Amino acid sequence: MFIKCNTIDLTIPFSTPSPLDVPYEVHTKVPIKSNSHTLVFAMDNEGGSIYFFGGFRVSGGNSIYRYSIKLDGWTEVTPVNGVIMPSESTTRVIGVKDSSNNNIYIFDNSTMYIYDALKKSLHISLDSAPYKIYYYATVMLNTGVIAYIGGSKAPNGNMSNIPMNEILTYDTYLSKWDIKNATVAHGAIPVPRQGHSASIAPDGRIFVYGGYDGNDNAIELNGSYPIFAVLELVSNEFVWSIPELIGLAGNFRIFHTSHVFENYLIVTFGQNKTNGRMSTIDLIDISNRDIYKFVTDFTPQGYVPPVPSSSSPPSSPSLNNIIIATVIGSVVGLVVVGCTFFLIRRYRHYKYRDVIPTS
Repeated sequence: MFIKCNTIDLTIPFSTPSPLDVPYEVHTKVPIKSNSHTLVFAMDNEGGSIYFFGGFRVSGGNSIYRYSIKLDGWTEVTPVNGVIMPSESTTRVIGVKDSSNNNIYIFDNSTMYIYDALKKSLHISLDSAPYKIYYYATVMLNTGVIAYIGGSKAPNGNMSNIPMNEILTYDTYLSKWDIKNATVAHGAIPVPRQGHSASIAPDGRIFVYGGYDGNDNAIELNGSYPIFAVLELVSNEFVWSIPELIGLAGNFRIFHTSHVFENYLIVTFGQNKTNGRMSTIDLIDISNRDIYKFVTDFTPQGYVPPVPSSSSPPSSPSLNNIIIATVIGSVVGLVVVGCTFFLIRRYRHYKYRDVIPTS
């Protein structure tokens, strides 16, 4: 059994209460079975591809795979400069890319791997991180600095959650690691967590969603408070805030992915084992900086309902954004291993703009 992939069209409205209402298309034949890997879209010589790194593999495999959107197929990737990275990661990895959309950054086992999709080369940063981190969330800031938020570390062999006021950063221009202290504007510093997500808006707001205390031996997992928090870089200082969030999320969310698209935070998780479709999508309206709210209806900006015509067939949507996510979860008590999920909006002639990086 191979991993299944899904695409969703973000050019048309949909409602989230029923997954059947969401415009999914299910794809198959990802080369390997894996979970906790990362999928990242990057610009390359073909105009743009989706790259697959890391994860916990069922049977090894290549360290990097590429999905050609143009050809609708997967191939193994071998860096031309001979540098290699482990095919399996030590934790759930999350890849980010820089503003060029060419360079992908994968952090694992205290090592930063940098893959240049345009030159097809892999590099390893000479500066090692101050410690290994596990089950973190990460975003690429507008300054070219990668922020690693939460998760756990074991500097002395004893695993412990990382305080949320401790932000590990990597400067992609200087190839340098640092640890920043975060303060709080109002409310309290969020509770430490694992299995959460982070995504960044064009204005710099970082939305942290979900997570749990990391105690896998507990009879019942405990979600982290609050379920939703905002982190911002203000005058070169990280500042937390706990805004009002209207609506009910249901159960706490872990090991999901989230992405900012227009005025929405889109959170995807869970998968139906029978048909491979997503079980749940959370939508949060982020248009108001002071008050956020759960919504069930998604409507893209500028959407104009099509006018039915009996003389011409319906036209294909103009697609221009890509969102990629990796999902693991359980459905009806069964663990879904290595489910992948990505949302694709294609632009005519396979050229892309405004590509949203994975969380």
